[in-house]
Amino acid sequence: MRAAAFASALVFPAFVMTAGAAQAQTAAAEAPAATAPRPDAQDLARHVFAVLTGEIAANTGHPAVAYTELLKAAQELDSADLYRRAAEIALRAGVPDKALSAALAWRKAMPDSREARTWVVQLQLATGRLSDAGASIAHDLARTPEAQRGQAITALLPLAAQASDPVATLAMMRTALADQGRFAQTDVVMGLLRARSGDRKGGFEDARRALSADPGLAPAAALLLQLYPVNPEAADAAMRAFAAARPTDTGLRLAWVQAALEQQRDGIALAQLQQLTKDAPDLAPPWLLLGHLQTEFGDPANAIVSLQTYLRLVRAEPEPPVLTPAYLALAEASLKLGDAQQAGNWLDRITPDASNRVALATSRAAVLVKQGKVDAALDQVAALPAASADQRKDRLLAHAQVLREARRYGAAYQVLIAGIRQAPTDADLLYEAAMMAEKSGNFKAAERLLRRTIAADPGSQPAYNALGYTMVERGQNLPEARKLIAHALELSPGNPFVLDSMGWAEYKLGHADRALDLLQQAYDARPDPEIGAHLGEVLWQLGQHDKARAVWKAAQQRAPDDEMVRSVLRRFGVTF
Repeated sequence: MRAAAFASALVFPAFVMTAGAAQAQTAAAEAPAATAPRPDAQDLARHVFAVLTGEIAANTGHPAVAYTELLKAAQELDSADLYRRAAEIALRAGVPDKALSAALAWRKAMPDSREARTWVVQLQLATGRLSDAGASIAHDLARTPEAQRGQAITALLPLAAQASDPVATLAMMRTALADQGRFAQTDVVMGLLRARSGDRKGGFEDARRALSADPGLAPAAALLLQLYPVNPEAADAAMRAFAAARPTDTGLRLAWVQAALEQQRDGIALAQLQQLTKDAPDLAPPWLLLGHLQTEFGDPANAIVSLQTYLRLVRAEPEPPVLTPAYLALAEASLKLGDAQQAGNWLDRITPDASNRVALATSRAAVLVKQGKVDAALDQVAALPAASADQRKDRLLAHAQVLREARRYGAAYQVLIAGIRQAPTDADLLYEAAMMAEKSGNFKAAERLLRRTIAADPGSQPAYNALGYTMVERGQNLPEARKLIAHALELSPGNPFVLDSMGWAEYKLGHADRALDLLQQAYDARPDPEIGAHLGEVLWQLGQHDKARAVWKAAQQRAPDDEMVRSVLRRFGVTF
């Protein structure tokens, strides 16, 4: 089975294709064409006869005969095609040692063939001959011209990505690449293996070092993004240099946006999307993402322009366009502008189906809430299907969301508590109920529910963060609160909301300078109004009144109705 699986895996995995497709294509284009003497009629006839004999034997259940005939013909005719076919048949027959023999014969006959050398190394790895594979890699690199060495090392990435024993392969590669440390590609190969061996921090540092040496090295950028949560701030700095060096690599720049969004570093994503839409204005996906973020950051008018640009671009594409996300986003932006009727018009363009039923119902409910028709909004979500447990949960959460948007926090809390009675360990319901308890002023219930959330899901970063922050706000047990937030930061490094909580905890503990550094990091990653309220307060207390006013003014402009922003302005007597 191992050999059969290997035979079907002689392709680049998705990660490697993302990282190095451009380089691989360039290498293939630049590789000198192999020249061989044109076969005469007699050789051609022998070639055809050998292929026919081998294929008939292979297709009639005699792979050993097929292998022997094809390998013999390959040696006589010096044919790469026949060597390759002999190795393939041996692999499919479950005899990888025979396949390796064919590949070794191929490499001996054609020592300059990169394909033959690759087959040998792959088969040595597949058959557990790590030492032999390392020796082959070192030998092949030594005979590769210096100008092509980097590409040859990049070609090892599929081996690193597919290695069944990354720890042993890492040790082998350390020896094989011992003389290639001057090439940034070596750091990428070693970093990928290090990450696959469990050392994600080491893999991240290898990728960052490679990008420092060669800011435009796409495989290094791809590995860095794969490990982005290890150190988002450092990753962002390296990716800014990559974007400057490779502005046309929109694929990896979009991958950077996605990585930042997953860590809620929306400010980073927004800045990159704004630049991407300038550099590649005819590329549709950035416009959709940009529209979403512009709405979130209080700029719905420009969001509508971005989303309509997305619609124009995808309608011009030959493939059927994906329109529903744009219509949902346009409806949200219209609501932010206070135009509930136009929001409804956008939603009317969506054809309901199973994939969008919940999102469409909650969006329609939001329009009705904006119009003051809360009961009608509740009827909208009540009509959602509830045949399965997942559907019942979706309907319950949608019900609570309507009440939350209507500022009926106590009623939302009661709805969620009723759901928890049916699913007492559901972390999503527990967390949402905790948030509604906090909004209702029931802090004891919020704390109790957050602790239950953590018990149900020990990896719930939002629960650790919310529990710690709630304790900080109430001035209760600040050392424990700090520990809870620190654990949340371990679960989600660079998350701006957790950095905000940690900065606020440090401020409450009397460490204003440390608080300022953390809050500035959080605000740079995501200029959220509530983070701005905290940052401004610390700046004010440190005597930096002009900077505090600038941050507060931006926060008020983004969210004029935000109660936290209003509160801090009232406390410090600041008006704009």
